[in-house]
Amino acid sequence: MLQWITEQFTRYHPDRATAVRAMRHMRPAERKNLFSEDIMLMRTAEGYWFESLIYEQLLKIASQTNTIKKIVRKGADVPKHKTKITLGTNGLYSAEKGDIRVRGNGQDLAEVDLLLFDNENKVVFCEIVTSPADLKDLEAEIIYKKHLFGYMFGQEHVGFILFSAVDISNTQVVRRLVADPDNAYVGTKPCEVMKAVLKPLRLTTLPTQPVKNPKLVSCESLRTRGFDYKKLHDEALSRLYFAIDHHFSAEQYFSDPCVSPIVKKVICGGLYPSALKGLVTEYGLRVKLDVLDYTKLSQNYSKVVLAVDFPEMSPVVYLKPRKQRTYFKMIPLKAGGFKYERPTPSRVGFYLWLESVKPTLGIERTRDVLKFCESTK
Repeated sequence: MLQWITEQFTRYHPDRATAVRAMRHMRPAERKNLFSEDIMLMRTAEGYWFESLIYEQLLKIASQTNTIKKIVRKGADVPKHKTKITLGTNGLYSAEKGDIRVRGNGQDLAEVDLLLFDNENKVVFCEIVTSPADLKDLEAEIIYKKHLFGYMFGQEHVGFILFSAVDISNTQVVRRLVADPDNAYVGTKPCEVMKAVLKPLRLTTLPTQPVKNPKLVSCESLRTRGFDYKKLHDEALSRLYFAIDHHFSAEQYFSDPCVSPIVKKVICGGLYPSALKGLVTEYGLRVKLDVLDYTKLSQNYSKVVLAVDFPEMSPVVYLKPRKQRTYFKMIPLKAGGFKYERPTPSRVGFYLWLESVKPTLGIERTRDVLKFCESTK
């Protein structure tokens, strides 16, 4: 299927009808911004439109072949619904905006732009880009999603297609990707060239109701391998402590069959006061321009949680500001200590997981975890 789709998109240029249909997945403001003079607004709108355009074109060509058996609904083709975030939920689901996501214990583990199945019922996922930025992060995401979908659908090999409206074919990332026969790269004309067919169009209200297409299926209808992500997480955390206590390397740790490849982060636990004092005095915490000492930390923050990101084996600290429904994500500084990266809002499932964490770590275990992470660099 990968080769067939690649051939279908060679020298692709959308017809007007397909280009217009792609706009039904966009909000009115996003449609208007497709031709905005504000370059940032315009590029963002182009990204949404291009993603929807590829989806619409795949729907169109799927009706002409048995090569594509199923395409998962997204965007306007997902019936409007409210998505409740709760701990303990696992598996595929459609978000409120029609995005395709996978949850583990209520946390979003992955989001994919497109999900489809070939005539042998093998899953293929797609990512769609309109900018060459963040390709390194994209490569790591693709590797993780291959593990994730391989686990969920029981496939040793998972197909992947990267669609791009910018020429990134000669980048190291893309060269590495296409060296794998399970991957494909599809380069199209730039968005500004393809959206030219829309210019005479008055951007008025468009119908957004779900279309009827026999190839379309919902996330929730897919049969996948059930999993208890919290259980997998707890096993990975237990094996991490075992690896630390037995002076294993990171390579030895990840080769442990008890460590699931779909676990992307372990939450070690909340810090007791002894660990808080050690963290600020031996390592250091800086929230923007504010360097925290123990007094500031205990006065302004009600909880501190230590976690480790996989596969980088990179420590992460989460701070809960008093009287705020958020956590500050703190990442390591090259010179030592931790700096503020971004907030974790209350509307995401990971916030609920952090809220459920209780203090379990004293200074000795906190040091053990941080030193183990340092030793893997």
